[in-house]
Formats: sequence, C-alpha cells, structure tokens
Amino acid sequence: MNIKEKAKKFAIKAHKGQVRKNEKDKPMIIHPISVAELLEEYGYDDNVVAAGYLHDVVEDTKYTIEDIEKEFGKDIASLVMGASEPDKSLSWEERKQHTIDETKILPLRNKLVICADKINNLEDMMIKFEKYGTRDFSAFKRGEKEQKWYYTSVYKSLIYNEDENLQIFKRLKNVLDIVFEG
Repeated sequence: MNIKEKAKKFAIKAHKGQVRKNEKDKPMIIHPISVAELLEEYGYDDNVVAAGYLHDVVEDTKYTIEDIEKEFGKDIASLVMGASEPDKSLSWEERKQHTIDETKILPLRNKLVICADKINNLEDMMIKFEKYGTRDFSAFKRGEKEQKWYYTSVYKSLIYNEDENLQIFKRLKNVLDIVFEG
C-alpha cells in the first residue's frame, strides 16, 4: 500500500463517526479526502497529498502528532503539524492569530496543505450559500466579519515570500473573493 492510501485509511478510521461542523449531514472524512484530492490534482508530492488526508487528525481526533510521526515519518508529521492548531484551550481569536503568524514562516509544502484546507472550507461555504440562497455564517464560532478577517489574513500569510501566481493560491484568492465579496 502506498503512503497516500495508508494515510487515507488512517484518516477514515480516525474520523469515524464525526460530521462536518457546518453541515451535520456530511461525514467529516469528506473534507480531508477533498483536501488530499485537491493537492493531488495540482500534482504535489505523495507526502503532501498524504498530509492532506491527515491534516485534521491531530486537531480533531484522539491521535497525536507522535502517532502520525510513528506511522508516517517526520516529513508528513511536520506537514500535519503545520496545518494543526496546537492549543484548543485558547480563544478562537488567539488560535486564529497563531495560525496566521505561523503560516507566514512555514515552508511552501506546509503552506500547500493549509491552502488546500482553506479552499475546501470556502468552496463548501460557497456551495452551501448557493444551495440555500443565503450567506449564513451561523454554523461557525464567529460571524462573517471575523471569518473574512481570518481567511484573508491566512491568504496573505500563505503568499508571503511565495509566488502568488501559483494556481492553488489563485484558486484560494478566487473563492475568497466569491465568498466574502459575493
């Protein structure tokens, strides 16, 4: 079994029984699978794709970063850690500011996992808004203004010292504009 399949199976097991925060009828695993598929679509390496499958495991399941490193090695663990909020006890604002600050200084491969995660979240929001004909942010801990601040700030951190014309960055910018300028 290759590393991507192994990561997919691990993520399916880890997220078993979980549902999406903003869509209670959707299994959680759909999100990491979509993130990994997006990374695959853009042709990124197998470890980056594997990290796409695993990016929410440490944050949202019983598994630790040590479990990821033991199963998948230091490179994938580093990619997963870069996409994880380290301290869930902090306030929403503190956690999001930490993500914004840390993202800015991460290597490109880490940024790709974060970017794919944000694209999938925003594309899901966009689809939901179109489906129901309303821009409803009530499923989130903070409203539209705070969500816009967070996603726009993460985008700026992602492109910091990088080529903002990478297709994956352009896709994030496009969906950002649709969801928040819409």
